[in-house]
Amino acid sequence: VVEIKTKVMQANGGLQKNAISAFMEYGQKIGKKPTLECQAKKDGPLLSGNPMFVAYARLGDSLICQAEGPNKKEAQTKAADKALRLETAAAQGSQDAEETLAIPDKDPMSALMEHAQSLGLTATIEQASQTGPSHCPTFRMYAKLGDRKFRMIEHGNKKEGRKKAANIALLQLQREGKIPKPKLRSSRGASGSSPRCDDFSDICPPGRNPLQMFNEHAQSQHLTCDVIETSPRRGPPHDLTFYMAACLGSQKFKSVTGKNLNEAKNRATAEALRHLKKMGKYDLTSSQRTTEEMPHTIQTWGDRIAVETLTKFRSLVATEKENLSGRKVLASILLYDNNEDELTVVSLGTGNRCITGDHLCVEGTVLNDSHAEIIAKRGFKRYMCEEISRAQTRRGSKILMQTSSGTLKVMSHLSFHLYISTAPCGDGAVFTRADPEDTGRNHAPIFRNRQHGLLRSKVENGEGTIPTDDIPQTLDGIRRGQRLRTMSCSDKICRWNVLGLQGALLSQFLEPIYLSSITLGMLFNDGHMSRAMCCRVDRDDQPLTGLPQEYRAQHPKLGCVTRVTDTRSVDRSSPISVNWNMADNSVEVTDGTRGMTTRNTPSRLCKRSLFLSYSRIEQNIGHRTYRETKDMATEYSAAKGVFESVMDENGYGHWVRKPLEVDLFHL
Repeated sequence: VVEIKTKVMQANGGLQKNAISAFMEYGQKIGKKPTLECQAKKDGPLLSGNPMFVAYARLGDSLICQAEGPNKKEAQTKAADKALRLETAAAQGSQDAEETLAIPDKDPMSALMEHAQSLGLTATIEQASQTGPSHCPTFRMYAKLGDRKFRMIEHGNKKEGRKKAANIALLQLQREGKIPKPKLRSSRGASGSSPRCDDFSDICPPGRNPLQMFNEHAQSQHLTCDVIETSPRRGPPHDLTFYMAACLGSQKFKSVTGKNLNEAKNRATAEALRHLKKMGKYDLTSSQRTTEEMPHTIQTWGDRIAVETLTKFRSLVATEKENLSGRKVLASILLYDNNEDELTVVSLGTGNRCITGDHLCVEGTVLNDSHAEIIAKRGFKRYMCEEISRAQTRRGSKILMQTSSGTLKVMSHLSFHLYISTAPCGDGAVFTRADPEDTGRNHAPIFRNRQHGLLRSKVENGEGTIPTDDIPQTLDGIRRGQRLRTMSCSDKICRWNVLGLQGALLSQFLEPIYLSSITLGMLFNDGHMSRAMCCRVDRDDQPLTGLPQEYRAQHPKLGCVTRVTDTRSVDRSSPISVNWNMADNSVEVTDGTRGMTTRNTPSRLCKRSLFLSYSRIEQNIGHRTYRETKDMATEYSAAKGVFESVMDENGYGHWVRKPLEVDLFHL
């Protein structure tokens, strides 16, 4: 917050270039590409002697604000200055949220200790390091509850740092529903005042705020917008009241109050949006661009799968503060209990981005592929690690049983199912639009030309997929600008239908786990889907041979939701990806282009995190690398070799791999 404020002060110090420079530096620092687009105002006097220009400030794909000026430089300077002020307010709001006591009127350390005692656990505050001179030290510390570690914090005072670390842990436990949140109090403490809790659900979709929606509405109407202070701030320094109003073009809306800038701006823009909605000029449904809708009635198995997934997703993001707009793909893996006729989401993910080459990592700390299907599968591995751990202890697993050979397998009355809101990228999607005719039969694959069935890869910063080649990817080549390639989701799912969902590491404990069904929300064509998902493996009724015992070519039931208008979405998607799984039971938000969480920390789904989870159920890893440990799964490796050989022999192409170095890390 101090850094941003400093840059804003520099921007207002008389040198116009400083606002633009500060905005660019800030964007680079937070890992979101800063842009200042400028264009002549469409309704301005362009041919007169006084033209006007409009500049749009963006961070990544998100529009922050816009501003006008008599020339491009002044418009860009104003937009940059305004964007920095908005970011300052947002950062201050985030900082205020962290400084709010999780349990009012109680010391955070005492509250954390009491919670630990109620669980029969020990709570401590661990100091990770101390840096800086003795007269001005910086302490890095974190709270620990049992074996669980919470987020690291930095503080210049050890005593206050311990309190902050404890409060961070309590806030996280509240978000997870493990301790109750405090009841809301009125803003002034008076019985007649209303609580400071704003509900914007009537004008904002989940994950958005009024300020964002107001800016986007203004842009769509080709109008300028601003939020201005209408009166001086009043009250003591520790309890100021802000008076603000939103402006759209030449229209000024009603002034409102707030206890900080962020609150006042959101209330002001909410007032504007509600006025526009009342006048019929703003519609929430038109701003909520999602790729799936809830089926009106449950007519098929696919409808049931979709309803369960969408209900779970909406419950998860209802209170999520991150901006989740622009999401195009949602995927989930569900568990069906045939005995109880019960369907449960066990893992869920959204996203349609991959990392860029400059973020490729040799430490295993980034997510290479954040497409929804892949995210859901990686969350499924977290869930299975927990179940294996349960099976190894007295707790016992509710879904796994031991075989005569000593391995584990899924109980016979249970099955797993995949939902994807649209056709997976690659062979399952590329021909569907051009060839919409459905065969009407399950697993009647279409092989009409030599392009059908080809392995395809996603390309860095590209849209869609291209056929693969046999040119290996190298780390130095990517560092020098070679575009990073990642196998398409269709190809990965096809491989799951031979090797199983459990992956190489868990195959050393589990028999292969296969999908029983795959359901699409839209863009379904059986001929193309059946070919892409499984039927190209054992084409022309020639069964796949040479696989180790327990492995097979699985042909899951394929289907789609019964509604549906396959309306193509043309808005630009967000790089944000969301994941949830039953074992962790909390939402994590990542940036797909960077492969890290939005807080710039490693995701729980990255290779290193999954390897660490595996190490808790396999005690004898020693100093083996991630690659060496995967290679110990000999039967899985043999099955993978058979699969890739068949794909090559059938003329579908070669499997594209990441550089060898990315798998050579140790724990």
